This record gives sequence, structure tokens and C-alpha cells, in this order.
Amino acid sequence: MSTWTWPTSFPAPDIQWPSSFSVADLQERMSALLLELGLGPGSLYDEIVNSPPDPTVNPECEWDAEVRLGEELCLAERAFLGERKRRMKAAFARLMNVPESDIDERDLPIVAIAGSGGGYRAMLNTLGSLTAANSNGILDCVMYTAGVSGSCWALGILYSGVAGSHVPGDAAAHAKERIQTSYLDMETLDALVTPPTNKYLLTGILRKAAGPTGTASLVDLYGTLLSSRLFIPTDVRRLDPRHLSLHFFRRNIDNGALPLPILSAIQHVTPPENAEKIREVADEKAFSVDDERARSLDNKQHRLEKNIRWLWYEFTPYEVGCDELGAWIPSWALGRQFMNGRNLERRPELSFSILAGIFGSAFCASLKHYFREVEPILKLLPVQLYNWLEEIVTENEGDLGLIHPVLPDQLPNFLKGLDGQLRFGSPPDITEQDTLGFMDAGAELNIPYYPFLRRSVDCVIALDASADSQDLWFTRAEELAAKRGLRTWPRGATWPARVRPGDEGAAQTSRVPPFEASTPDTANMKLAQTQESALAKQTDRQGSTERRGMPKDNENPASNSQQPLSSCEVWIGSSQSTDSEVSARLDDLDEAALLRRDGIAVVYIPLMPNERRVPGFDPFSISTWRREVSQEESQRLLDVAEANFLESREKIVRLLRAVWMRKKTERRRRQWKARLAHLRDHLGSNLH
Repeated sequence: MSTWTWPTSFPAPDIQWPSSFSVADLQERMSALLLELGLGPGSLYDEIVNSPPDPTVNPECEWDAEVRLGEELCLAERAFLGERKRRMKAAFARLMNVPESDIDERDLPIVAIAGSGGGYRAMLNTLGSLTAANSNGILDCVMYTAGVSGSCWALGILYSGVAGSHVPGDAAAHAKERIQTSYLDMETLDALVTPPTNKYLLTGILRKAAGPTGTASLVDLYGTLLSSRLFIPTDVRRLDPRHLSLHFFRRNIDNGALPLPILSAIQHVTPPENAEKIREVADEKAFSVDDERARSLDNKQHRLEKNIRWLWYEFTPYEVGCDELGAWIPSWALGRQFMNGRNLERRPELSFSILAGIFGSAFCASLKHYFREVEPILKLLPVQLYNWLEEIVTENEGDLGLIHPVLPDQLPNFLKGLDGQLRFGSPPDITEQDTLGFMDAGAELNIPYYPFLRRSVDCVIALDASADSQDLWFTRAEELAAKRGLRTWPRGATWPARVRPGDEGAAQTSRVPPFEASTPDTANMKLAQTQESALAKQTDRQGSTERRGMPKDNENPASNSQQPLSSCEVWIGSSQSTDSEVSARLDDLDEAALLRRDGIAVVYIPLMPNERRVPGFDPFSISTWRREVSQEESQRLLDVAEANFLESREKIVRLLRAVWMRKKTERRRRQWKARLAHLRDHLGSNLH
């Protein structure tokens, strides 16, 4: 590295630099960073990788892990449910305005809050909504929280304690303070070369690079840079390595003080030969000039894509695993090598900085675009290093301009050697692979309904900050529920095709493209197109410069016959087939009909402008792709999210009251039937 040639000048970039920026400053920091990453004695790499882990920070290094096989919830989560219900009893009585003695824990509605993807916009929307839920008493009645992409970051901030507490308002204030600076700013380099933040941030990526996979990916780098903004306290004296431990999140969960967080990622399990066939058809279709041939290829591609499969993985402070496989490991064991259901090593827990990158891996539209955008920064690196990066990007330039940049992040396969022991229908070769590839779950479902389908949830409050038609996500969730044989998910509900009134960028239901993608790359590109199609149309109208390089919206305007969404919509499922043929909307049901519906309720709260709280502000002016958001913009978005949730309180309370009354009635009916059966048995035995 001592022979590397540093440039003596830098090109005029098309992104804003700090006024105090200088080439000398950058080179000084990069030299310090490269020195610390060297393998020599005394380097930071040597300290992190070769020194024994601190048992007060990584007590799991004294523990062995086994794969748990089965479909039921783990023992720790079942214990949590009991603790949380005991805490919820008084809170629910206050929410219903009844004496606590009227509440039986068995009748409490199981409520979950699900936050969508959408980058910093989604993160702020989730934090603002949780702040409102905390202030109006609803959060104390919630059993689960779940997130995809940016909402995972929000939950990470809240549960890690990096904000100084586990109060949503404090987490929101922390996020607002931290994201006003880009993770590509000089402050990030300072954090990477200056104690104590350098060791805090680099431990995760260096341990992964030195671990079983022997690699550190672009996703890992992204997660590390992102963590320099999200998971470092403003006062570095409060820096705690346990802020980056998913397992340590449980310190305010075991006692039932907070809902249980469920973070999400997916794995692509389509056989490579099938993916290659789809790619070949797509390539041929792109160059076809014959309309009939193009239609034939289109049909062939759709048939092949029906066989695409994704596996949904849950990440909680207790376990990481997949319901479809029926296999789970302790959260602190993720990143270890396993064979035949047992770990082969005792390694420190995978850092949350790596997980943050995985959860939000859909962070730019194409590798070529991202490389060109940050090229002015990269040219300040040593020439040899810059040329190496450019070669990686441009060697497949013809393809990379069309796909998402981020391949799945590879982690050691904890399923290895479990042939024949997973659930029926598991991919046949998944137990033979050395690694599993994880990526942003928004490519499959951009609101995390899926984890609740196995948890007997009564009500899901969906916080939606994605910019596209939600018909796709509602329909996909309905398909997943049907696949599981769950009859109580809302059906015949006339899901919305528009996110907000007047959103001309939303797609018509009839024009939603085929959902499945042939590869992780094309899936992430579909996610990028889905999340931002409405934003692209909107920024066109606003004359915004942020749309540069974003996916275009090729869909027609939504039908004028579609009723616009309100700031809160509620649908309720039913196990009765006749009920699925009528409207499932709360507003269309009287109290008697509401009490008869025994299915899952979906409370849908889209991120919509709120003129009463923040006049003239459109929250979708904050793009998914933003790397920094000003404090003023953040506060406006937080205010809108908080106001929208507060205005939904009446509907939520009405719904929860109905669910509570129904569950109480059903319990009493079961108890009466049990007593009657017991009385009959008793009388029968006396008669004989």
C-alpha cells in the first residue's frame, strides 16, 4: 500500500461537499484507515480478529447452539407472551375505559404493528407512528412490532437503546439528529479511523471477512456506513458495543415492557438453471422485433416465473429462522458454521451493522448508476484501488445497468447436514449449501404481514410509507395466507390501488406486473420500481432533481372509479365463506356485523399529507434514495406520521373493543359448553 499513487487533484463532483473539504484531509483519513485494516500486529484488524472477545460484551462465546426443528413458537417467545399480557391488562382497561377487573388476559386482542420499506422515509414514518401510539395508549396494548427495510432500521434504533432510552420519541429525535448528515460524509471516515467509534463500527465487517465465508460484501460495507449514522449516539461517551447486538435487544422484552420486534429478510431458492432459462428468455425478448414472437416469449417467461420461490426469514432477539423450513437457531448464533444441527465453533454474534445492510439492501437502482454518482469520491482513492473498483463495475456493464446492484449477503448455512429433517416441501439442496443468501424482504412483500400469519394475531396495524400501489402487497399477503390455509385473512376486501388521493403515479390493479422475479438482482430491481413508481411521477410534476436515474413509471393513471383512501382504512376477515363475498371494510359494517366477523383485522395507515398538522408538506418529497434528510424535513415527516396515527385512534379503539368483546363471548361460550359437558358426564355416571 505504501507504493499506491494518490491523485493530486479531484474532479468537480455533482454532489455537495462540505465547505471545509480537502483532498489532503481525505487522503490522511484513508491512509489511517488502510493502516488499521492491515493484518500486522497492533492494527485494529489484529485487535478485533485475533484477540479473545470480551465476555461482558459477547457472553455467547461461552455457549453452544443447536438448530431447533419444529413449527411452534420458541419457549422464550411463549414466556414473553405471558409477561406482556400481564402488563397489557391495565393498559387495555384504560384504553377501553373499563375497570381492570373487567379484563381477562385470555380475551386481550393480539395486536401487531407492521412498518413498510421505503428508506429513511419509512424509518421516520414508523418512528413517528410509534411515538403517537405510545402517547395515545395503543403501544402498551401491542404484542408485536415488525419491519421491512427502513422500518427495520427504526426498530433497531428503538430497541438497541442507542438513543439513550427505549421511548419512541427519543428514538425519533435521535434519528432526526443523525440523518441530517450523509453516511458518505467526511464524518463517517472520521468515525472509521477514530477511537472508540472505529472499533465499534468495524468489528462486524472485519469479523465477517475473517469468518467462515471469508468475504465482506457491498451489503456489509453499506451496513457499516449506515450504522455510522444510525447506531452511534450523539454523545459518544454512551457508546456501547451491545447496541449492535440483536440478542441484547431482549433486555426490555423479557419483562414484557416492549412488544417483541420481528425483523425480516428473504432467501432466493430458485435453482440456478431455472434462473438462467428466464434470463435467456428475457434477453431474447429484449431484442425481438417481431410482435408475435415477443408475445410468445412473454408468455414463456411468465410460465417460468411461476416456479420462482422465496423463503421468508424472521430475525427476533430470541431466534433466527424460517417457518417454511421449520428450522431455527438462537439469534446470537447467526454467523456460525453448523453441521447436523450443531455449531462447529463459538463465534461472537453477527453485528447488527451487517444485519442493517441486509434488511435495507435495496438501496440504489443500479450498480452502474450508484458507481457513477459516487465516482468523484472514488477518484480520491489511490489510483490502483479506484481502477480495481471500476473494473468490477464495468466488466459486465451491459447487464449491470439493468439490474439492482446488491447480490444477497452470504452467511454460513445453519441448515447444513439436516437432509430429511426439514419441513415437507423444503428445497431439496438447501442442506448441502455452504452459505445462505439473505436480502431485503421488500422484494417479496413490502409490508411484513407474513410473520404474523403463524402467530394468532387478531389485528395488524400496517404503516405504509412505500410510494406504489398497495394492491400488489395486499394481494400478495392474501396469497400467502391462502397458501398457509389461513381462512381468516380478509378476502373480497377490494384492496386499494392508490396509496393516497390524487396519486396519479399508482398503477391500476389490472396492470400490476408479474410479481415474481427470476433472480435476486431482478427482484431488487422490481422492488426499486415498485417503491418509487409513484415518486417518479410526482417528482416530474415538482421539477425535482432527485428523480435523476430513478426508475420510470410506465403505468397508466389509476381509474377514476377507484375510491380514494382515507388516512385510516380497516378490513376484517371472516372464517365464514359467505362473509368473504361482502365488504370487509370497517366503515361498511354495523356493530352486529362487526361482532360476527372472527378473522384477522388489517388497519391500514398510509403515509399521506396532513394539511391540518403540516400545511403544504408532501412526505413523498423525501425519496427512498436520500442519504441525508434535514432536521426540518425529518420533523415535518415525523409530525405527519404522528398526526395520521393519532387521527386513526377512534377506528383502532372501536376495532379492538369489538375483537375483545368477541373473544370474551367465545371464551364464555366454550366455558359454558365445557361445564354443560361435565354436568352431563356427572349426571350420566350417577344414573348408572
